[in-house]
Amino acid sequence: MATFSVDQVEIFGKGVLQAEGVVIDKDGNVYGGGRNGIMYKVSPDGAVSECATLPEGSIPNGITLDREGNIVYCDLGKQAVMKVSPDGQVSLVADRVGDVKLTLPNFASYDGEGNLYISNSSTATIDTALAEMKTPGPNGALVRVRPNGQGDVVATGIYLANGTAIDPNEDAVYVLESTRNDCLRIQINKDGSFGEPEVYSKDFPALPDGMAFDTDRNLYITLPARIEDGGMSPAHQIIKVDTDGNWTMLVDDPQGQKLNFPTNCAFGGPGLQTLYFANLEGDHFSCVQTSVTGHPLYHQR
Repeated sequence: MATFSVDQVEIFGKGVLQAEGVVIDKDGNVYGGGRNGIMYKVSPDGAVSECATLPEGSIPNGITLDREGNIVYCDLGKQAVMKVSPDGQVSLVADRVGDVKLTLPNFASYDGEGNLYISNSSTATIDTALAEMKTPGPNGALVRVRPNGQGDVVATGIYLANGTAIDPNEDAVYVLESTRNDCLRIQINKDGSFGEPEVYSKDFPALPDGMAFDTDRNLYITLPARIEDGGMSPAHQIIKVDTDGNWTMLVDDPQGQKLNFPTNCAFGGPGLQTLYFANLEGDHFSCVQTSVTGHPLYHQR
């Protein structure tokens, strides 16, 4: 049984079209990039505005913020991580790290020192990625871009690397494997090196996409769809993963009434107790009021 009923989920920011990512600033404004190349901003009272029009061919995916107020997003169309300045100027962050070309950049997360961890789902492109959903392969990677622009390859051999998150203890980075329905944990060593990827939680009831931590190190993971008989069917679910890697259902919306292919999530609002969801097939964000406190991201500290 789910922790929250569908009735407890709120529709927020009606008019945000097909946003894959969601992030909330210190003032409670919520951001996401639509598949139409528009970067949306939703005020705390739900008013929707367009804060940037992205370059032609842009397909925004995962999104975060830096401490200067730049919107940092993965761009499937440009095969790069890009950023939008507060005045709407778009520039390149990275399109390659070491031997990894960002052909399918999915999600990016900052740690407390300003290092940016980026998942690259596959060596495939957006035009060929669907085939990998049907025939999974270890073609994904996780990379890190340091504040000085230098880059490191954290791990390769990941199955459709998707959402990323930094442990509140800052000693590990997590990445979702969408075609294996699991979550990997990669140790961040004190000398800056990395451990081998280990399965942290597995056997999810559907494909995982994005995730966020609370301050107690519980993970909240979006499950937009299932892969069945080589095809994709909607799931519209959110799960919670405890510190032992065990998951429980948080929200289950089988009819897609409030959650419509939920792809990413983030905490925001007063006390960081509101959990927001992006709906890739919807025209709005969703949110639920929780009793937990979200772990503040780099830009929220």
